[in-house]
Amino acid sequence: MQACHRHKTIAILLSAICLVASEKLAIGSTAVSVKYQDWQDTERNRTIPVKLYLPSKIDRPVPAVVFSHGLGGSREAAEYLGNYWAEHGYIGVFIQHPGSDESFWRPGLSLKTANREQLMGKFRQTLANPEHAVNRSYDVHFVLDQLEKLSASDPALKGKIDLQEIAIAGHSYGSWTALTASGQRFFSGRAKGVSSADQRIKAAIYLSPTPPRTGQDPAQVFGSIAIPGIHFTGTLDSSPVNNTKAEERRIAFDNITKSDQYLVILNDADHGVFGGRKRFRAKPLDSKHQEITEQMSTAFLDAYLKHDASAKLWLSKSAPSFVKPFGLYESKGAQPAAARSRAN
Repeated sequence: MQACHRHKTIAILLSAICLVASEKLAIGSTAVSVKYQDWQDTERNRTIPVKLYLPSKIDRPVPAVVFSHGLGGSREAAEYLGNYWAEHGYIGVFIQHPGSDESFWRPGLSLKTANREQLMGKFRQTLANPEHAVNRSYDVHFVLDQLEKLSASDPALKGKIDLQEIAIAGHSYGSWTALTASGQRFFSGRAKGVSSADQRIKAAIYLSPTPPRTGQDPAQVFGSIAIPGIHFTGTLDSSPVNNTKAEERRIAFDNITKSDQYLVILNDADHGVFGGRKRFRAKPLDSKHQEITEQMSTAFLDAYLKHDASAKLWLSKSAPSFVKPFGLYESKGAQPAAARSRAN
């Protein structure tokens, strides 16, 4: 029934979507195993490459985090997070989106030798194609369907996933994917508040969150999101592809009111550090910024997927001083319905 509903809305989504494109929390850790799989979506004739990060010892079902890479990336994105989350008791499901992954630039170009404008032209052209946005949305639904199947049959996953405790995460274009799966809405032409939310997702991690399209009301776009989220950005987190400015990365946080939200803005952190792509020349604070992202995101997952009261308390009481030497931290609880009504 859910799949049928998704197919009915695909045409609407196609017309609607147009993108511009200190103190530490004590958490136990285990070793990690990595597995590569390619999952075939026969309904769409589409193969989804997946990289699985698994705690080496799983004696009971554990929560999972589905990760969506940025434009031009792959399932190899954000390895630092995949390893860290698995070390601390989560299964990482890092998916690759054909068409908006590295396939549109890597065959004919090299990051080392290509002219920057030549590269940016390919990136902008791909970002402007709404079909990729639709595909990303349906990739998430498919992957969650696949996790349900494989948790009953696949040797690598059988009996290991707690299907009631799943989070979505993503960087840049992947944060758009995560926001879409969380319930952001689209307003364009005949599409009035179309959503592609997946109710199986219980929490979200947004790295370099995307703002809404120019002219759209952020309260309308993000106001239906009702799951907890944590947002990561930096003072230098402007888009290398479109005109998104660093200060616009907080718009989703400011306009999600129905659930607990957290915001981390790291001083001098740029767009690339959160995605984890290997730099030709690392910046001095890269490792610190990634360490903060690892620990804050894991505390968030512990609070909302493992329902650890001490982790939730840490997010409200201790996290501000943990982040303060390196940036800004804000948090807010779900706003009562009456207050939301007055705000709108």
